[in-house]
Amino acid sequence: QSSYDQDEQGTVLSVNNDPGTLPSYIGYFLLGVGMFWSLFSRHNRFAQLSERARKASQQKALGILLSIGMLFSVAPTYAEEVDPLIKTILSFDKEHAKRFGELIVQDSAGRMKPLDTLSHEILAKIYRGSSLKVGEKTLNANQVILGMMSKPDAYKELKIIRTKNEEINRIIGAKLDATHASFTQFFADPQNLSTYKLVEYVDAAARKEPKARDLFDKAVLEVDERVNISFSVYTGDLIKIWPKPNDLNNKWFPSIEALQTFPQDHALKIREIAFEYFVSLDKGVATGDWSDANGAIEKISNYQKFYGVSVMPSENRIKAEMFYNYANIFERIYPLYFVIGFILLIASFIKILKPALNIRVLEKSSLWLLTALFVAHTLGLGLRWYVAGHAPWSDGYESMIYISWATILAGLFFSKRSSMTMASTAVLTGLILFVAHLNWMNPQVTNLVPVLNSYWLSIHVAVITASYGFLGLGALLGFIVILLFVFKTKNNEKHISLSIKELNSINEMSLMIGLAFLTLGNFIGGVWANESWGRYWGWDPKETWALVTILVYAVVVHLRFIKSIYSEFNFSVISLLSYTSVIMTYFGVNYYLAGMHSYA
Repeated sequence: QSSYDQDEQGTVLSVNNDPGTLPSYIGYFLLGVGMFWSLFSRHNRFAQLSERARKASQQKALGILLSIGMLFSVAPTYAEEVDPLIKTILSFDKEHAKRFGELIVQDSAGRMKPLDTLSHEILAKIYRGSSLKVGEKTLNANQVILGMMSKPDAYKELKIIRTKNEEINRIIGAKLDATHASFTQFFADPQNLSTYKLVEYVDAAARKEPKARDLFDKAVLEVDERVNISFSVYTGDLIKIWPKPNDLNNKWFPSIEALQTFPQDHALKIREIAFEYFVSLDKGVATGDWSDANGAIEKISNYQKFYGVSVMPSENRIKAEMFYNYANIFERIYPLYFVIGFILLIASFIKILKPALNIRVLEKSSLWLLTALFVAHTLGLGLRWYVAGHAPWSDGYESMIYISWATILAGLFFSKRSSMTMASTAVLTGLILFVAHLNWMNPQVTNLVPVLNSYWLSIHVAVITASYGFLGLGALLGFIVILLFVFKTKNNEKHISLSIKELNSINEMSLMIGLAFLTLGNFIGGVWANESWGRYWGWDPKETWALVTILVYAVVVHLRFIKSIYSEFNFSVISLLSYTSVIMTYFGVNYYLAGMHSYA
């Protein structure tokens, strides 16, 4: 219907003959092939830049070896007096706790996973660590959660709930500089939950709109969440390990709820198994003999396999997820990325300022180390993909670890042309992974939102976010070139000018690759949008800002044609500032604008 008759008694219909999606898809394909073909042709700008960078590099002097240092981080610890309660806490056997972690649990979103994963998530939330050090002994996450369930009285006295806020510490009566508090410190009478000391502050913060909450309000809500999670572990409400027989929804329940809602014969069976297990735990703590506990936990596992077989993960997937939890690959490698990159960056700067310096051995050894880290990074992504059952770039945390992978890939791609490029990408990769592991990022493996459960996700998001690594490299090289202009003097002008020419050539090549990936990713996004929602483009904020970013970088890579503006310095500044468009597209849209891309 296109209009009405003037007397409003009739209507005018419009008939369109749509040739379908094929012409659009062919257009996307040809545009994508054209952009990437321009990167491989020997007669275009990309090839010219590559030759320019090679010649500039050949004219510079080589350096000598600098030693590589290693940075070790030490986890925060605190001392506890050795008393009967602490002795009880330390008595849980590590091998039995591992078997406990192999049990399957259903989380609040319905995902089936090893209890080991839930243990790590709980401890990370309430304690902000992957293990707990008590006195001279370190307990892993499974030992802690098993102890909290079976010996709650002992754990309620242990300072494991992170506070790190002077005002909250003052309210609960803890030391003002304390980083952790015990569960009992939050109650005037630990036996009476209505004496919760933070209740009025939590209520006041919850009544405010999120944008109106100050730092104290946010801290109170975070600490309150940790207290509530701790209580749910003590009562067992978070541990949904019992599948309901013949349930169409395959829902699993915690022990108390299972005893109350399951048919009587199954409830009695669960009561018998649970009672036997907790009695055997007491025996293990008292005598050190965990054979009965191992036998009892095998019965729980058999119950799960019999009644929950339709949703049970495979043995290989369970082992893979537990290995992923303990390997903790991404958190382990980011300090190494940063340290190696920082050392190489400093050495490369010294080499530019003092051309006679030889750092060839350092360059080669750093390249091998960073290649090894890249392989570990790749294996970590592959392992997460296998564990989650979907491509590891569906939420904020996953996209960050993928962008960091694309960033170090960009560095390796240009590593033969410039050690400075390799160093800067290693530092940037370390910083991105560091941000990914800040407390506002959630590393939890989750189920996909239905609209994301598409093979187009793997293609569209992989391509478009990979571009951020190459564009980020361009921004960092732009910043480094600006620094070189600062250090430029009459004595070193010739050598620094060659370095500037080399880095700007690599910068422009990196931006060209990034722009090609970004544009192709947008084309594929149009295909995904058409397959999902029946339209290619809807002016969604994320779509719009992706287009803005394409246009911004299209201007940057063609800036050389505007002779009145283009110079080595101006190009470096503009390539650095242009990355703000990427940051707005990636972060700003998610946090400041609402749209169809807010599902992640």
